[in-house]
Order: sequence, then C-alpha cells, then structure tokens
Amino acid sequence: MPLYINVAMENSRKTRAYPVVQFLRNTLWLAVPIVIIFIIISIFSLFEIRRQNNLSVENAVNIYATELRGKLDAVEHFVQWTVVHDPILDAFSLEKKMGDYRQASYELRLRVSDMQYSTGSEYMYFFYWDEGNIFINASELKVNYAVYKEIKKKIISDSVKLLGSDGFSWHTTTIDDVPYIYYLITYNHRTFVSMVSAKDISAPLSSIALGKRGNIKLQTLDGETFYQTSQSPEGILGYYYNKLYFNGEESGLPFTLIIDSDMLGSYGKIFLLQFLVFLTALTLSVIMGGYILFTYKKVILPIKIFSSNLSKMDTLSDSLSIDLTDSRLQELNQINDQFKSLIHEITRLRINIYEAELDQNKFRILFLQQQIKPHFYLNCLTTIDSMLSLGDVSAARKMLQFTSKYFRYLFQADKDFVTLSSEIAHAEDYLDIQMMRLSEDIDYDCDIDEKDYDILIPPLLLITFVENIIKYAETKDESLMISITGKDYAKNGTDYIEICIKDNGQGFPEDVIAKIKNGEYLTTDGARIGITNCVRRLKLLYNDDYEFSLDNALDGGGVVRLGLPKIREIRDM
Repeated sequence: MPLYINVAMENSRKTRAYPVVQFLRNTLWLAVPIVIIFIIISIFSLFEIRRQNNLSVENAVNIYATELRGKLDAVEHFVQWTVVHDPILDAFSLEKKMGDYRQASYELRLRVSDMQYSTGSEYMYFFYWDEGNIFINASELKVNYAVYKEIKKKIISDSVKLLGSDGFSWHTTTIDDVPYIYYLITYNHRTFVSMVSAKDISAPLSSIALGKRGNIKLQTLDGETFYQTSQSPEGILGYYYNKLYFNGEESGLPFTLIIDSDMLGSYGKIFLLQFLVFLTALTLSVIMGGYILFTYKKVILPIKIFSSNLSKMDTLSDSLSIDLTDSRLQELNQINDQFKSLIHEITRLRINIYEAELDQNKFRILFLQQQIKPHFYLNCLTTIDSMLSLGDVSAARKMLQFTSKYFRYLFQADKDFVTLSSEIAHAEDYLDIQMMRLSEDIDYDCDIDEKDYDILIPPLLLITFVENIIKYAETKDESLMISITGKDYAKNGTDYIEICIKDNGQGFPEDVIAKIKNGEYLTTDGARIGITNCVRRLKLLYNDDYEFSLDNALDGGGVVRLGLPKIREIRDM
C-alpha cells in the first residue's frame, strides 16, 4: 500500500518556520536581559554582602565592648577600694619608717599582680604619696625609664589638679607619642592610678578582617581623636570602605570607637567567585553561539538540501524503501532504517514518559525537603567568625561541632523515610545552635516512648515546626518552651502515633489555622514555606493516610499535631 506524503507536506507549510539565523539573533537578544538581570543580582549581592560584613563587625565590636566594659569596671572598683579601704596603704604615714614603706610596696605589688590575672598585664598601676614624696610602680613596667619619668610627672601633676574632684572618670594623655588612658583617684594624700596604652586596649579588634586600608580610631567622648591605627581611607577608597560608629556613652566605654571596614570584608572571595561564574557563563555562551553557527554551515544546510529532496517525492513504496542519498551527507542513507524503527521508538518513549513521571514525583519530594534558607548558613558562619575573631576558640569549636552535625544530617537526608530518633536528634542539634547563636536559653522537653524511636517518618519533618517556633514564637517575660510528645492510637485496625509539638508563644494566627482546616496551602510568596512543603510531602508519601492540624492551646502557645501510621520498614505507600 503506497504512503502519500503530500498531505504531510501541506500541513507542514501551515506551521510557521524560522531560519537558524533568526534563532541566533533571538538568542543574542535573550542574552541582553540575562546580563542585565545578572548585574542587578550582583548589585543586590554586593549590598547584602556589605550588610552581612557590617553585621559581623558590629557583633565582634559589641562582644569586645562588653568584655572591655567588664574589665574597666573591675579596674575602677579595684582602684577605688584600694586607695580608700585597703589597709596596706595605711603604712604610708609620717609615723612609719622606710622599712614599713618597702613592705607595704611589696604587698601592694602582690595585690596588683593578682588583679592582673583577671584584667590583663597590659594595665599598669602606680602609687604616689605626696606627704612622703614617694612614687612607686605597683606593677611590672611596660615602658622604658624615660617614659616612666614622664608618667611620674603626669601623675604627680594630675594628683594636684584633680584633688577634691567629686567625679571619677577615665582620662587620656600622650606620652612620648604613645596615647594612654588612665584612671586616677587621690584620697588622704594617696594617689592610685591604673594606666593602659590605647594600642593595647584596642588590640583585640586587630583580629577583625577590616581590609588592607582598614582603620580603628578612638575618640574621647568630646569627639577628640587620640588614637588610630592608620589614616582613614580617602577619595575613591572612602566609598569602598564603610565607616561604623560605636558611641562610647551608649556602649558604656570611656571613648567612642570608629572603624573603617572593607565593604566586602571576609566575604569578598564569595563575590569574586560569583563574578567568575558569570564570566565563565558568558564565555560558554559565546562558544556555544560559534558552535551553533558552525553547525548551521556544516550540518543544518545539508539537511535543508535533504528536506528539499524529500519534498519532491510523491509516494513511498510498500517496503518503505526510498533513495534519499545526498552526496554531502552520507548519513542520510540510513533513513530507511529510521522509518522502520519509528513505531518501535514511539512505544518505547511512552514507557519512558510513564517512568519519568514516577521519577518526577521522587524528585519533587527531594526538592521540597531540601528547601532550606541560605541566610541560616551565613548566620552560623558569621557567629563562628565572631567567636574566632575574639579568641573564644572553645565556644567556636562547640558551635562548629553542632553546626557540622546539623548540616551533615541535612545533606544526607535524601531518603523518603528516616527513624524518629534521628529526627529528634536533628531538632536538638538545631536548638543547640540557636541557643549558642542567640545567647538565649530554650526550655526543651521530649516525651516520646523509646519503643517508638524506630518508627519511620519523613526526614526534616519535626525540624520544620521547631524552626517555625524559633522564627515566629514570642514570649513575654519567660524563656521560650518547646515540647515534643508522642501518643499511640489505633484507627481502622492500624496503629498510629500522634506527635504533638507545642510552644508557649503567642500561637498561630487565625487565618493560618483556618487555611489548614480547609485543606489550603498557607502561602505562595515564601512565608511559612516550610509548613506548606511539609503538607505537600505528607500528601505525596502517605496519600490521605495521615492527620495534620494546627491549633492554639487554651493556656497560650501553638500546637501542631501529626498523626502518622507506624511504619518500621519501607513499603509502597
């Protein structure tokens, strides 16, 4: 039976065809908005990296300010108590002898040495008794003798000027081009002083990545600069560096801190990597365009000649044997075999499409359970970086261990089901991270029978609701409380477990509870995306053989209830 192709040719003419050159032109026009979009994304990334870097510096400085304020308070209390109440200084009186003065000086140095264990050896202490004209260094000297004499002269002079002053405060001075801050009290002809150089007191900030031209500046509360590590960036560099102010009155420090920080800081390599990825993609696009043009000349053009020959044919024989040989493309001789295998190929494709749909469902489940927020990675790394910047290696190591366990589980959660015990441990790792990162206690309790620990549930299920509590729950004057409980029940001859997750926050909004009861997804714009994904995953894995509800407890707080069949081995749902 002859097979006519005229009808097929007529139908093909009704479909609008586009030449390859036009496809190339369209590709170039498409590349323009892609480049613009990438530039916009890069600008956004630049501002976000700048914000994160500023946040990292601010966290480090706040920790530094808190620690320094504690040291300065301790020094102030020590100086005040020593000069007013310490019986050691009673030996410095006109009735005593030189031997008594030496013994008192020795005991005072021992007292100061004990104090330096808690505040640091960079704090120098001096004592002056004007009636006996005795001046001693009560701690180990960190300066040469010439500077020591200048310090002595300054202290003796200030003891007269500040005599009778009813206000105690830190003062600044410069000796031999080295700026110092000192705390001086005169009482009953006795003057006790603690002095530390501005370089030593700002040394912990040197570990912060401020950039090549970064600068740390100290100013008095009146706005007078008395110390800076280098010149502030000027000109074009001034736009590249951020200037961060930390007011002394707000932070409780006797000086104002001004920091010039590299805009990108320790995140500069990330931005550079993003830019290199863009250049790589652009280069590959150019290469691909050239390859398409080459393909057009060497392959597409001969096929067009072949198509022209094919359109001239009227019929095909019963054996589907035709002579379409082209002298410039010998592969077209195989067209007969291709026609014969066409029906077989269509059948195979139908089977492949069905299998692909099954794989697509598995992919959707994997995609939904891997939707985590990138800013959580960044916050963890920022916290670790701040801890390391301040030398708190122990806390940074502990934070790194918790973070490693958390993400190791996260990246290995590629199965449809995991044990309930694994999910509980993962939630506890997450709470450990949050308590260290936020420096807040969380009252956590888990009451689930150990015999149910081997029950299989979808991965990343419990952590979704725990994260939701951390993000949205707000308490008034008490610590956040989270409880996870389990209860067995049966339905239609099948054993189930009810997992209840409760907090003491303000509870769920009424519209959220209403949507869940009506079987609606919570959002499409990103808010509460975790709960929405959980509902979808439960639907894919259990069909309708599960229970899920959100509610608010009578005594306050949100309540999440999950009713899941007890599965202890993998089976087809």
